[in-house]
Amino acid sequence: MAFKDSIKEYFRETGSSNKKRIKSIVLAAPFWIILAAIVLICAGFIRISVLTSARQEQYMATYWGQGSDVSYRQMSVLARGARPVDDMTPLMYVSSDISLRKSDIPVIRAAIQGTVDASNPNLPEKAKGLDTDGSPKGWEDCYSSSVMANVMLVNEEEKTSQDTIIPNVDAEIIGVGGNYKAFHPFRFLCGGFLPEVQIDRNQIVVNDILAWNFFKSYDVAGRKVSIGGETFTIIGVVEEQDTEIDGLAGADKPRAYIYFDRLTILIPAGAAASTADASYADPSTGGTDSAGSSDVLAIQCYEAMMPELVKGVAITDIKGALPTYALTDPKIFVLSNTDRYTLVSVWDWVFPIGETQSQLTGYELPYWERAAQLTTTRVFYDMVMIFAGFLLLLIGGMMVFLRFRKPKPASETADTAEPDKTEEEIKLLEEQTK
Repeated sequence: MAFKDSIKEYFRETGSSNKKRIKSIVLAAPFWIILAAIVLICAGFIRISVLTSARQEQYMATYWGQGSDVSYRQMSVLARGARPVDDMTPLMYVSSDISLRKSDIPVIRAAIQGTVDASNPNLPEKAKGLDTDGSPKGWEDCYSSSVMANVMLVNEEEKTSQDTIIPNVDAEIIGVGGNYKAFHPFRFLCGGFLPEVQIDRNQIVVNDILAWNFFKSYDVAGRKVSIGGETFTIIGVVEEQDTEIDGLAGADKPRAYIYFDRLTILIPAGAAASTADASYADPSTGGTDSAGSSDVLAIQCYEAMMPELVKGVAITDIKGALPTYALTDPKIFVLSNTDRYTLVSVWDWVFPIGETQSQLTGYELPYWERAAQLTTTRVFYDMVMIFAGFLLLLIGGMMVFLRFRKPKPASETADTAEPDKTEEEIKLLEEQTK
């Protein structure tokens, strides 16, 4: 019995201490809730800052407008095309309602330039209109398309030796035109980027991954590689973003940049014959990169840096500049890179759920746009985290207020209560009731 009594006594004592411990935890709950709220809010803002700061290509309008009284808006136009064979065939022009091609660029530029000039009536006439080479004045643009291709190292010292094994690697080739580097800031490890005006059409810029694969070095300006039977001279090595999101978007692969027209060397013979509304000069038979030969290619992404005197008008201007854009049934996707990660923009991108992804069905997105869209999704999750943090902060604050609210003093309660009736008043009431 003594053992049984000792067990009961133990549980009685521990039960009492546990009750006190639980009570202290319950009383401290508001502070834990507030702490959790602060952690969620801080983590959300830090993650958003880290995610968005890595997407420098989405903030080029900020850099472009520094020191200027004019604000700029960065716009992107995503168009579609078709690959007749596989992903090692360039994106080919299909039709005017869903595709863009190089001959559309002068039309788009003329329309946007007219809008830019009209918004600045005080400009002298010589400062208006496109430049003599067809490039914009007072704003910038670029266009690009991508394809996978086998890149071979050209070793000039040993290229005549039949026993020499030439290293090769499959890499993503980006064909660019316009002022591409104004929209895509690179860290140059060697040399520079392709000049906007072609000096040597067989120049190439490689990323750090491709340079290291071939040369185990980044100081490789002047070395040569071969693509599609053509020899290209390396003029620069760039280092691209290597965050987790860039890896998910496929940015961490060998990549090279050449002029847009030179993508024609990767077109299989006869592949353009079935392409609608496009003439084609076969490079294998001596065809040149004329307007006709390059017009068989589809532009994957067109980008413009436009002055914007009235917020939001740039997106209307660029839609109006596209040759066949239909407001009622758009088949080319137009988006604003500027203010892309604000609360309103992220909300519009996510909701209604699935609508944006449905609109982008059939598009081949460039790697930087895939990374930008993944970032938008992550930013949305972090915004939800911040909202949950503020909600918990509100709940914790209310609990603290109720916990420490002082009850009214007894004297105040007595003063406000109805005073007790005297004996004379009671007798008077009894007589009245009789």
